[in-house]
Amino acid sequence: MFVPIDGTVLADTSRQLPSGDTILQASSKEFKSSFNLRPFKFHHTLHQSGLFEIPRIVELAKRIIEKNGNFCALNFRHGAIDTKFSAMPQSERLADTVSRLGENGTWIKLTRAQDYDPEYAQVLDVITAELESLSDFPLREDMTFVAMTLLLSSPNIATPFHIDHESNFLFQIQGSKDVCLFPATDRELVPDQEVERYYSGNFEAALYRREMQDRGTVYRLAPGEVVHHPPLAPHWVKNGDNISVSISINYCTKSLERRARVYQANYFLRMMGLEPLPPGLSPLRDSLKRKVISTLEHRNPKTFSEVVHTPVNRLKSPLNAVRRLVKR
Repeated sequence: MFVPIDGTVLADTSRQLPSGDTILQASSKEFKSSFNLRPFKFHHTLHQSGLFEIPRIVELAKRIIEKNGNFCALNFRHGAIDTKFSAMPQSERLADTVSRLGENGTWIKLTRAQDYDPEYAQVLDVITAELESLSDFPLREDMTFVAMTLLLSSPNIATPFHIDHESNFLFQIQGSKDVCLFPATDRELVPDQEVERYYSGNFEAALYRREMQDRGTVYRLAPGEVVHHPPLAPHWVKNGDNISVSISINYCTKSLERRARVYQANYFLRMMGLEPLPPGLSPLRDSLKRKVISTLEHRNPKTFSEVVHTPVNRLKSPLNAVRRLVKR
């Protein structure tokens, strides 16, 4: 039985799913060789389910707003790949915005949809089981947080270049879009210092370098297609001349957090004027950094921020207090 982080018990998908009833249509060989390492595209059947039509999503948006959930609506009319999220004004009348996507330049993000609709929770449960089987990776055992996020956007909107901590799967439901993914390990494209700042809480730390655009691979997504984003793989997204509906399923895992702790330790070491080694070059140093930072982890995390950023936030508070005393 699969029990998500929030404790809600969902349906048992440990049994073998019957042929034809699976959501994912992919090569197990490709999954096993590329999962969390390289981007790749495969197919799904969610666009045929009827669960993610606009009227249904409008009802979801209303429930999220009523329960003070995570509903983000931004005006992207003047957005571009190198624009920052924070530079875009937030929309008003959030639920109404969903039904008027074709009329304006809006990007909408509905986070943890599984918390507000039991059928969405069931879909997430099945997908997680199928991903685990395809990748031969103990995903449910290793994961610390999972979220199904609905992404809706007006025609011709570009989502800015950025990186994410999580292992991500982007499902296209309606319309088409281009997703440009860059190698996750390219530290010339995104230097270690930018990754460190990202893990300190600056989600806009990764800077778009137009002269390195040819290092990326553009995946055209149509309804029924999925692209896998490896953790920390830089990417941007550009919507086609259509309304786009996508589902992003993101997994935080213990193995990813272990690497994050090294970057977070390096962030503070760099603040002290040192030049720390990046993860992977010294197993001993990585282990020491990880042990120190992990003592500050949240013991019962319920949100992405609590999973990933609690150690940094706990260290920043006393450091900021010391700075204020020094300035007096």
